[in-house]
This record gives sequence, structure tokens and C-alpha cells, in this order.
Amino acid sequence: MNSFRKALKDAKNVLILTGAGVSAESGVPTFRGSGGLWRNYQAQNLATPQAFSANPSLVWEFYHYRRELVLKVEPNQAHKAIAEFEQRMRNHGNIVTILTQNIDGLHQRAGSANVIELHGSLYKTRCTKCKEVVEDRSSPICPALEGKG
Repeated sequence: MNSFRKALKDAKNVLILTGAGVSAESGVPTFRGSGGLWRNYQAQNLATPQAFSANPSLVWEFYHYRRELVLKVEPNQAHKAIAEFEQRMRNHGNIVTILTQNIDGLHQRAGSANVIELHGSLYKTRCTKCKEVVEDRSSPICPALEGKG
């Protein structure tokens, strides 16, 4: 443990990797676990460009459901501890990067500043024609999704 502490103290750049487990404690269902089912669809089958091309309304409803779910939960102690660690390291001139598979934004809501979301964000949409990316945290994201999900 002492060698870890020394390595951490001497580090100028620290990378923290997180995945579904860190948000599960907040009540976010894991993508591939038992919570990966939505209306008898496997979540991993809906989160593809092919699924969007085949049935965009269904995919929009799926992501609306996920946005609504995540907007109701709070960052947990793990998110908060990571954010606090990042701040402490930053105060000493170190760089901490959180690389996450999660798309829920809970790291940012806990206070983390340097987050890379490998699979994108529930709050960013990209136009399929012009490719413009827009961040939008309102819900529903459009009137057609009101009451859906």
C-alpha cells in the first residue's frame, strides 16, 4: 500500500476507469445485466445505428426512458469520492482523467470536471444529416416523447 501511495503522490497524470458498476449503486440498471431488458428488447440491440435506421421512434423512446431514469437518481459515494480525489489532485497541480463507459453524466453531476465518455452521453444528440452535436438536458427532448418510455 505504501508503494501505491508513493506512486500516486509522484504521478502527474492519473487515469480512473469506470463502468456500469459505479452507477448501479445509484439505481441505474446495468446495460448487460438483468436491467438490460426494456419492453422485452435487449438494450444492447437498441443502442446501434442499425436499430435507429430500422425503427427511430423505438430507439428515441428507449433513450428517453433512460434519460428520465437517470434524471431521477443522484451520484453515489463512489462518484463523489472520485470527484473529491480529482479536485485534491488538481489542487496539487496533477491531472486526473475519468474514462467511463457510462453515458449517465453522474460523474459530472458529482463534480468531476475531466470526464471522457467512451460511449457518448444521454444528453448529447447528433444530427444524422449534418452531424452537428447538441447538448440538451431537458426532458422530454421533444414533445413527441412526452409520457413515453
